[in-house]
Parts: sequence; structure tokens; C-alpha cells
Amino acid sequence: MPEPVAKRCIEDLACFGGPPLFARPLPIGQLAMPDEDAFFGYARQTFSNRRLTNNGPLVQELELRLAALHQVDHCIAFANASLAIILLIHLLAAGRRGEVIMPAFTYAGLPHLARWAGQTPRFCDIEADSHTLDPAAVAAAITDDTTAILGVHQVNSPCRILDLSAIAEQRGIPLIFDAVHGVACTFGGQPIGRFGRAEVFSLHATKLLNGFEGGYATTNDRRLAEDLRCSRNFGFIGESEVSALGMNAKLNELHAACALAGLDRLDDCIARNRARVVAYQEAFAGIPGLGWLPYGEATGDVAERHNYEFALLQVPADWPLTRNQVVTLMRAEGALARAYYDPPLHHSPHCPEGIAVPDLPVTERLAQAFVQMPVGELVTTAEVVQLAVLFRFLHSHGEQIAQRLGVAEGRP
Repeated sequence: MPEPVAKRCIEDLACFGGPPLFARPLPIGQLAMPDEDAFFGYARQTFSNRRLTNNGPLVQELELRLAALHQVDHCIAFANASLAIILLIHLLAAGRRGEVIMPAFTYAGLPHLARWAGQTPRFCDIEADSHTLDPAAVAAAITDDTTAILGVHQVNSPCRILDLSAIAEQRGIPLIFDAVHGVACTFGGQPIGRFGRAEVFSLHATKLLNGFEGGYATTNDRRLAEDLRCSRNFGFIGESEVSALGMNAKLNELHAACALAGLDRLDDCIARNRARVVAYQEAFAGIPGLGWLPYGEATGDVAERHNYEFALLQVPADWPLTRNQVVTLMRAEGALARAYYDPPLHHSPHCPEGIAVPDLPVTERLAQAFVQMPVGELVTTAEVVQLAVLFRFLHSHGEQIAQRLGVAEGRP
């Protein structure tokens, strides 16, 4: 392992004119490429079959394997997860226009999907430990206009599934989950994908399971599965009869080939993710004030499985540098860190006009706390060690750095 590059003075920081620590940028996505031979083996079937799309044999094989992975009756593949969520919300609203309850501490595109489905986002606060919807806040937010509850499983924890399910059943409201971070994870020992009316996963290149682009929904509801299959293909039943409003949301065969090849090596990818998270924890040990968002290893007496997709570093308010200053410094060094879910969606400039801005104190506090650190197949253990050396330097020289940054920003 090469010796970590050290910064000797604050002028060595790339933000102040020094050379960046990393010549090759360190991303925050998984970017796990499948084995080339496996991918081209699947892809050759596409050429020999002359079947490129329209529910081809590779898409069907992928759906069967994913249904087995999640232990569900039905898996429906889509061109991407966004289209799956739009169609799912549309179908469950059953012609009504209303509100979809969702967190504001999540991906910025999620409220767009509710709007494309003809619904309005209703933002709710989250729990401080799980970072998922607070069931009490959800219960208080339900009105006669509520058409769905959309929970988002986070990388460190699934939603409070039992509590949300009880609320949804009692109030007669469909419960669905954005499970983009839930591939190969469990709740109560059962695979994520079996809960609510349906759950939606991503096959984007930055996610654990890479299909270039793509997504899928899982459900044990036969009728809902049929409606989703119909809706992803312009509402067609058979070759010519259109039974419902639909769109072209089909996954093509080459993207299915990539996902199948990735599925063959999924456990290896998760093992490397976990090793990377452990490397971060060990390398950063002893740096004052910093902490890592833990992965909950058990629900009661049941051991849970995680995919260790992210490494989330918590920067306390009393650290020498703010979380945003840390991100600025890291990005200048070529480590493409990100302020985790900041701004929260109810404060986003893209928040739909006319939506009341709620008071979400837990969301707002957590949105200032975490750095999404570089992860994935392009980040080595040696580079994790280099980042730890950088952070020790930032802590030791934090006051000088903060003052220099303030001058650069025009502050006294």
C-alpha cells in the first residue's frame, strides 16, 4: 500500500491552490461493473434471439430471479425506477387527485414522481435513528385527500414497516415503499420487497445492482402486478387492445443482461462494500468528534442483512469546520463527497408552488449533519486511508482553514 499523501500546511489544500489529493475523482456511486464474459454471454442471447425489447426472455429471466431474491410472487421490470413509482402511484390513486405522504429527507426527484402521477407531495418528519418516516407524524398527516403513503427505506435502516402497515390498514390507505437502497436487505429476517402493496427498486449504474438504467417493482398482489405490466406497455392487452392509460416503460434486453450478470456477483459486491465501510471506521478511529452512521444489525433477536451501499460520516456542530466546509474541501481534493440530503425537499427551490412548508425539525437537523463519503468499486482501501489522513489535518488546522474560507467567501 502506498504511503498516504499528507498536507503539510493549509496552502497545500486544493481549495487554496495546492494539488488535489486524488488525480482520479472518487465517486459516491457503486459503479459495480459486471463480469464482461458473463455480460456478453447474456447479450449474445439477445442477438441470437433477435429479441431486443417487449418483455424478452432476458427480462423474464431477470424478473424470475429477482422475485426469488425478494421471496415475492411477482416482479415487474421497468425502464427505470422513476417510471415504476409513477405508474404505481397512478394505479393506487384510482382516478383520485390528492396527496402522497413522503419524507423530505430523501432523493430530490421523489416529489416529482408524485406530481407526474397527478398527486401532491405531503412531507412528513422522520425518526432520528432510522432516518425514515415517523409513524406518529404520518398518522397526524393523513387527511381525506391522502391517496398513498410512500415510505423510503434508508441505507442504514428500513422503514418502521409494522407501524406504518398498521396505520395504512386502519385508515384504508395504500402503503408503498421506495426500496432503492434495499436490495438484498432484510426486515425481521425477511427480504425487503415483500412489504406494503408494492416496493420499487433501482437498476441504475450507481446502485448496488447495475443494469445501466432500469428498475423493478415487487408485490404479492396479483391484480396489481397485472396492472403494472399492462401500464408499462401503453395499457395493451394482447397485441392491439388498450385497456388502460399506460406508457412505454419497458426494460430492454441489453439492460437486463447487465443486471443478470451483476446479480451473479451480488454477494461479492456486498462483501466489498462491507469491507470498505469497516476500512473507513478503522482509518477514522480516534479523529475527535467524527462518527459513522451505524447499520442496525438486528431487529429484536433477528439478525438483519444490509448491503453497506453508503458510508455516512457525521460531522458535529462543534467540529472545527462545518459539514458544508468539509464537503467543499473534499470536492476540491477530488473526493466527490456530498452533503447528505441537503437541502431537505421542503426547502428545495424545486418544491412545488402552493405546498405549505411544514415544520420538520428532525429532518432539518439531520440535513446539516452528514457527509456522503466516496464509496463503490472505484474507491480503494488505500484511498480511504488517505482520506483519514486528510481529515486529521482538517481537524488540526480547522480554525485557520475556517478563517481562510470565510475570507474567500467575503465574510469578516
